[in-house]
Amino acid sequence: MTDYLLVHGAGQGAWAWGKVWGYMTAPVEHPPRLYPYGKVGKVFPMDLPGHGTDSNGDTAAVQMEECAQAIIRAVERQELRDVVLVGHGFAGSLILQAAGELPSPPKRVVLIAGIVPGEGKNMLSEFPLSFRSCFQALSWFNSLVGKDLKLPKNVISRYLCNCLDTMDIVQTIGLFGPLPTRVFKTGVTLGDHNLSSPVTYIVLTRDLIVPPETQRRMAQRIPNVELLEFDSCHQVTLHRPKDLADTLDSFA
Repeated sequence: MTDYLLVHGAGQGAWAWGKVWGYMTAPVEHPPRLYPYGKVGKVFPMDLPGHGTDSNGDTAAVQMEECAQAIIRAVERQELRDVVLVGHGFAGSLILQAAGELPSPPKRVVLIAGIVPGEGKNMLSEFPLSFRSCFQALSWFNSLVGKDLKLPKNVISRYLCNCLDTMDIVQTIGLFGPLPTRVFKTGVTLGDHNLSSPVTYIVLTRDLIVPPETQRRMAQRIPNVELLEFDSCHQVTLHRPKDLADTLDSFA
């Protein structure tokens, strides 16, 4: 059977995968068989360092290599086999790095609006100028007052959750945590990792935080990438969880 490791976007946590996890792990027959024979094995949504249940630390100081190693440890500790690595947003670069360092290559890598900068450039460089300017200003101000950077509620609502209903927006805003500013500002070097696994890139065509044309351009930096498109905003895990779960299931 195929196992899955689900890695969330910046400022989020394992909670963001709740609906997708539910669809992927729900029995296909009711009542469920005592001994299921499905192709999907373990589905493990993890919290990256400084995120989710670990957000009480200094999220701003979290490093890229620290996140990549956390992904590798999650695969090993959860004993995931024939694993599909799934990364949302900024986790795209993280799982590409982790995939190249795993003792055994993953079955597949799936990037959902994944940030894949040009060689040596940082993740922040792939965002629109308006977001970069806001990020830099908030980062500078928060460093002066000794606080982690958190996105304003109106930014989360308007740019990440533009397709969601009111309750999902409220949930996202309530659970959204600080951003790992050091990760965003660190140059990314992926060329040294020999990735033999197939890669699927899912473009979110109604994404306002990472424009779809930027996603397509980043996807083309990956050799032999498979390109899929979803009519969804950035928070696809809440907007179209069933469709996303079905797509991930198809890789088992």
